[in-house]
Amino acid sequence: MTDLYELIKYLNDELEVSTIDDFCPNGLQIEGQNSPVESVATAVSASLETINKALDLKPQVLIVHHGLFWEKDSYRIIGIKKEKIFKLLDNGITLLAYHLPLDCHKEWGNNWKAAKDMGWDNLQGFGPRCGDSHIGVTGSVNNMSVEGFQKSLEEFYSHPAHSAPGGPKNIKRAALISGGAHREIEKAIDSGVDAFITGSFDEPIWHIAFEQKINFFAMGHAHTEKIGPKALGEHLSTKFNLKHQFIDVENPF
Repeated sequence: MTDLYELIKYLNDELEVSTIDDFCPNGLQIEGQNSPVESVATAVSASLETINKALDLKPQVLIVHHGLFWEKDSYRIIGIKKEKIFKLLDNGITLLAYHLPLDCHKEWGNNWKAAKDMGWDNLQGFGPRCGDSHIGVTGSVNNMSVEGFQKSLEEFYSHPAHSAPGGPKNIKRAALISGGAHREIEKAIDSGVDAFITGSFDEPIWHIAFEQKINFFAMGHAHTEKIGPKALGEHLSTKFNLKHQFIDVENPF
């Protein structure tokens, strides 16, 4: 068993929360029962479906990438937000959220972890700054054909790609930023990579990819951001001998 606030301090320190400017409060968002922690659940988003599944699993702590509070939200606690908060409080579940800190972490983050798991080499930070690092990552791949590279992405993320194969026929170096980062394609072009991978896409990206000769792959915002929460939960399970369960809520976007 682990003290709740010992766990929170460990996460805040390891994820370097104090060094990262974000659009939301990272760390503790809803305080549940201050009791020893035996079980944690992780998920991508604090959706109502996620919270309902957590009520069945009964963890003391729920850790998500997308929490309940964002800087442009209304201050009012009404409607669905009220329902979510009430369910967490009524069941004594503590909600922790780590947004950009869980994108850029080099061991458990959505991007570095994915690049390592896919076998990329010569990794370097890429994209907007995130504390002392960057949100995304670039790396060398094994000189794969566009078709082979897309297949490897679809197998890794368990999700079909929206692709714009406008670049070289063989991919030697790629850039990755999970989530809603399709607008960062210009940075990928400037960096000279053969392919850019993210979660989201929009109409102009198709033309940009072909006009500026880069291969673009959108693998789903949610699917590209399962990597970090899963990895973090597995780490906590080993580090603190906690029961961990990943709450997998289907979201094709």
